[in-house]
Amino acid sequence: MASVVVAFCSAILLLGAGIHLYWGFGGRVGAGVALPQREDGTPAIKETAFGAMAVGLILALVLLLVLGFAGAVHLPLPQSLLKAGIILWALIFTARALSWSRYFGLFKRVRTTRFASYDSWFYSPSCLLLGLGLFYLALSQAAE
Repeated sequence: MASVVVAFCSAILLLGAGIHLYWGFGGRVGAGVALPQREDGTPAIKETAFGAMAVGLILALVLLLVLGFAGAVHLPLPQSLLKAGIILWALIFTARALSWSRYFGLFKRVRTTRFASYDSWFYSPSCLLLGLGLFYLALSQAAE
């Protein structure tokens, strides 16, 4: 079961990293629903190539952490440190999904924008599944 969860989490992280790097290099497909929007549809956060690249690289590093923890790649870090990293990122992704923020998370207040729709149906559920998958990996005996 752990290998299925590793594959699922890896796929989400790879897709997320790839899309953010694509945006960072100037790609425009999907960029209109990539950032939270105010009620009038204007962006709530300023779009920057640096921001997209940073998120893409962070997601790629989390992917590397998952693969290292699962033993698919060798990282020169103790397993206990990898496990702590997995738990930290499980908390971050779960908190993002369950956020009571104004603009994002399953409990957001602004729900009428295009971003809010994508967030409700794709972004937040993906973060929640990723967070739960990482918790499972950290707690499973198979990943130790």
